[in-house]
Amino acid sequence: MSIFGSMTTAVLGLNAQSKALGHISDNIANSSTIGYKRVDSAFETMVLQSSQRLHEPGGVTAQPVFMNNIQGSLTQVQSPTNIAIQGQGFFSVSKVNTQGSSTLVQTQTGTVSASAAYYTRAGDFELDKSRYLVNSAGYALNGWVVDPVTGVLQKDKVAPIQVNSLIDKPVATSTIDLSANLPATPKAGEKVPDSSIQIFDSQGNPRTVNFKWRQQADSSWRMVLDAPGSSTKPVDGTFNGNPATVTFGQNIAGQTAVAQVNVITISGNNTNGQDNLRIGDTYTVKVDSTSYSLKVTAANIGSIRTYSGLASALANQINSASPAASVLATSSGQTIRVTARDAGTAFKLNTEVAAGTNTVNTIVSQTSTAATATAGEIDKFQFPQTQVEIGDSFTIDVNGTPISYTVTAASYQSYPTVSDVVSQLAGKINQTLGSSVTASAAGNILSIQSNTANTNVTTTATATNSATGANSMSSLPSVASVAGVRQSRTVTLTGTPGDIGTQYTLSINGTAVTYSTTGDEMTMEDITAALANKINSNTSLPVTATAQGGVITVTSKTAASPAYTNTMTEDAAGVITLGGDTVDVGDTYSVTVGGVTHSLALTNANYDTYNTPAKVMQYFATQIGGGASATGAVLTTGVAGSTGDVTDATAQQFTLDQSAVAGQTPAHIGLTFGKTPETVGTLTNISTALVGTGTAVSAATQSAGADATVTFTVDYGFGPQQVTLNLGKYQQPGGLTQYAGEEINVTQLVQNGAPRGQFKDVVFGDNGNVLVNYDNGRSKVVAKVPIITFNNPNALHRESGGVFLESEDAGKPNFNDPETNGAGAVVANSVESSNVDIADEFTKMIVTQRSYSANAKIVTTSDEMLQEVLGLKR
Repeated sequence: MSIFGSMTTAVLGLNAQSKALGHISDNIANSSTIGYKRVDSAFETMVLQSSQRLHEPGGVTAQPVFMNNIQGSLTQVQSPTNIAIQGQGFFSVSKVNTQGSSTLVQTQTGTVSASAAYYTRAGDFELDKSRYLVNSAGYALNGWVVDPVTGVLQKDKVAPIQVNSLIDKPVATSTIDLSANLPATPKAGEKVPDSSIQIFDSQGNPRTVNFKWRQQADSSWRMVLDAPGSSTKPVDGTFNGNPATVTFGQNIAGQTAVAQVNVITISGNNTNGQDNLRIGDTYTVKVDSTSYSLKVTAANIGSIRTYSGLASALANQINSASPAASVLATSSGQTIRVTARDAGTAFKLNTEVAAGTNTVNTIVSQTSTAATATAGEIDKFQFPQTQVEIGDSFTIDVNGTPISYTVTAASYQSYPTVSDVVSQLAGKINQTLGSSVTASAAGNILSIQSNTANTNVTTTATATNSATGANSMSSLPSVASVAGVRQSRTVTLTGTPGDIGTQYTLSINGTAVTYSTTGDEMTMEDITAALANKINSNTSLPVTATAQGGVITVTSKTAASPAYTNTMTEDAAGVITLGGDTVDVGDTYSVTVGGVTHSLALTNANYDTYNTPAKVMQYFATQIGGGASATGAVLTTGVAGSTGDVTDATAQQFTLDQSAVAGQTPAHIGLTFGKTPETVGTLTNISTALVGTGTAVSAATQSAGADATVTFTVDYGFGPQQVTLNLGKYQQPGGLTQYAGEEINVTQLVQNGAPRGQFKDVVFGDNGNVLVNYDNGRSKVVAKVPIITFNNPNALHRESGGVFLESEDAGKPNFNDPETNGAGAVVANSVESSNVDIADEFTKMIVTQRSYSANAKIVTTSDEMLQEVLGLKR
């Protein structure tokens, strides 16, 4: 090989490395281009002549190697219209400005517009102004389009995907799926809440279907389907109702309440005509847990004075108490009559006397002063005690004349001490014997002096003390408390809750009260409570009513015995006889004697005093006076022509009458749940025998595992619309069940209808479907993206915008469903990055640079060698 040949080879090397650097440069520049496929370099040797004896290198050439089949990494993005291919294959795309071309290109799976013969991995598609899906390079995505009339995917041709389905036509509801658990033991007296679902008619108008529930027995329910606005009803009409009765139970007669009466007696001694009240004595009456006390003091003994006064003061103490005592007190002599304020309310009464200190007084004679020529004799007496008691009496005998002073309650307030007694005695002596003697007091010393000189005075002194025994109070009940009993009677109602118009009537003393059922009552207790409320709302009735279960208790408002009939008969001699064994509160008795009428009206306040015929006649004997007397129920007036009259109390009792009229059972669908271990809680039967004129029809086959459905027809003015209600499967859990619980639990209530929808957005499914979402919640498939594969994808021709063209070496395009026949999968919300590895490209660039430099060195070396050859001539 000549020097010129070496230089030519080096130049070819420089040219090949330049091409390789161009490939590297292109790769690095497009490292961020979506869907870009890198180009590698392949170097090929050019040999002019080569043998074992002779070799003449021809140089090298660089050819591009396309990496179209190498997967780039996938990056997730937010745009719902961006897609990528995971695996082999390409998207079919078209130039936007040539989409109207009608020239077709035959493929292995159909025809495609000639203008659409582009393929790409750049899937960053977005809707353009014409609603085509166009990527960033301006190419529109091609796909199989769904026929808008038939809804069938047309896979015999490929066309640009244009989203024109902006309105979703309404879909009439045809099925309703219901899954719920009905409570085995609903809350007593509480209505199971209705369920409802919105459905749609053929015009897309929203309609409502209501589900009304009622438990009829342990495992039996009524279901009522209500479709407001429909001219046909799922259930409609009524049937003859179930029997209803009203029966009377126990009747408890009333009894008038009687007030308890206790009589308190104050007992004590009387000395010298004085009741022995002592200073410091405390008298207490205890009613239940409240005590009423009165203490005798020097300040109040003058107003009390006697045992009768003490009784009156204690009665006033009780009556004036605040808060008011539960009893009333009256006094008569030494007794206090304590009466319950409320008849029939018993009380407990105790009495107590706490005695004060008792003083025993004495009189002690002192040494006399003898008479003199100028003065008479002086006798002195000492009173050693300081306290005196009511009834104490002190007597001084002077020259045969006794002078006495007795301590009384009236005087005690003014003269409460021994000194006062001495002073009073001195005054009385002077008043009585002042002409012969003179008495003087000095503290507790009494002096008596004869008024005549040289004359003696004869005196003696005695003290009579009040009795030392303590006073007492005793209490005995004179009238026992009798609790009032109000007449009551029980009434039992029977019937079937849920029936409409069942009438239950109770007549109280001839006044009828009627309740008509509405069908919303859940139990008989609801019905009895409603009738009881109607009775109580009529305040003119003499009764009140309470309800429990199916029983009403009617009770008189007042506690009173039945009114008894009494008579008064008289004879010519003025003897009047009261006939009857019992007198009543409210009775009025009158007796006329000599033209004067005496009356007695029995009230709760005085009934305990006059609660027998004998006591009533004794009252009249006392009022008439004179010779009138009473023996038992016979009054003898002693006046001919005397008459008696009785006005009996009005009866407080009530009478009851009853009646019941059966109502109507509303149309409904019957549901029965299993009770055996195998079927417990599951739906075993649906009956539409009582839907009346409604359109509901249950499934013909109701064996285990069969569909539990009810089909009904509604008509909202656009023709009949059939709806199938799916309640699960017979004898299997799921769907409609009845297990333990107190409340209904709806887990699923859905329907398949939809109103008219407006375009919301377009998205891709992972299976390549192009979905249009509407604001009514529905989605529609408008096209499907095929994945195009080639036998030799690396032989495709490239064009600007990241697209490829079919070539003879690549083979014909194959249009495939995603993930079939070796085609990759469509990944939504993702784009494919370029498959360029920057690090690898930089490594290749270094190698290319060094190779280029080496080839350049061959050129310079060849030049130097030629210089040597040219220098040989010199």
